[in-house]
Amino acid sequence: MTVGLIDVDAESRGKVTFPNLPLMKLSAWHKAQGDEVGWYDKTGATHYDRVYLARVFGDEYTHEYEGPINADEVIRGGSGYAIHVEQEKEHYCKAEDPDLPEEIDHIMPDYSLYGIEDTAYGFLTKGCPRGCDFCHVKDMQGRRVRTVARLSEFWTGQKKIVLLDPNITASPDFFLHIKDLADSRAYVDFSQGLDIRMLTPEKAEALKTVRTKMIHFAWDRPKDDLEQRFREVSAALMTARRHTLKDKVSVYILTNFDSTHEEDLHRIQVIRECKMQPYVMIYRKETAPLETRKLQRWCNPFIFWKVPTFEEYQKK
Repeated sequence: MTVGLIDVDAESRGKVTFPNLPLMKLSAWHKAQGDEVGWYDKTGATHYDRVYLARVFGDEYTHEYEGPINADEVIRGGSGYAIHVEQEKEHYCKAEDPDLPEEIDHIMPDYSLYGIEDTAYGFLTKGCPRGCDFCHVKDMQGRRVRTVARLSEFWTGQKKIVLLDPNITASPDFFLHIKDLADSRAYVDFSQGLDIRMLTPEKAEALKTVRTKMIHFAWDRPKDDLEQRFREVSAALMTARRHTLKDKVSVYILTNFDSTHEEDLHRIQVIRECKMQPYVMIYRKETAPLETRKLQRWCNPFIFWKVPTFEEYQKK
């Protein structure tokens, strides 16, 4: 059969900002069946037996594909199709079967689909116990962290590994996965961040065995009083490492979601005092006030460490 693939998020943005993992797995599986697989011909001139549309983000971030689809069968999937926005409030509807079928979900991804040569992408665990209001992980993956794969399932010796796990730090199998990652000697990107609340001294020591260029934490909600925790971790890392923490540790700071400008500034200032790099994320940027967008620009590392306060930045 002939199979066409559409990365809806990439089509909406006009470029690929992150490869779609389910599409890479679907490509690998269909090729193994002897099917003809490729990116969908957007002119609509080519007829396909089946077309897959994969979408990660909902309507607030990307738009549905609106071009003609010339196919006998059209299948849409991904978290973006399970997120609905009604009357300016988000509602998350868990799909009846949000995951790929087992035989497809556990296949080695077809990295050639995106021309990826030396990076592996995948999940070792899924689920997160936090249940944050702005996040759909609790609805799509559940609040119990569980192992879904071992590293060898999606890594074949690439120099870099990008993990998509929402909260590997809370996994009962944390040390098992960390050993696999350390043994790989690849550079690991914990792309969704590590949970500083779950970082025990033993877990911190284990993490030191993994090669990383940057470690990400998150302080998304002001109501989570993490100031002392960040100061403790900063002190521990400063005694263990000679280099500057801002070049090795970044902290996601969510703004424009249940926080005031003063609360945003406070979190950023604490992270600055911890010698870590704040990374400001704006929830629904189109609705964010101008000062929040300026706050994000100020936290650019090339500016942030030269201009000590937001007030000084505003005057420039």
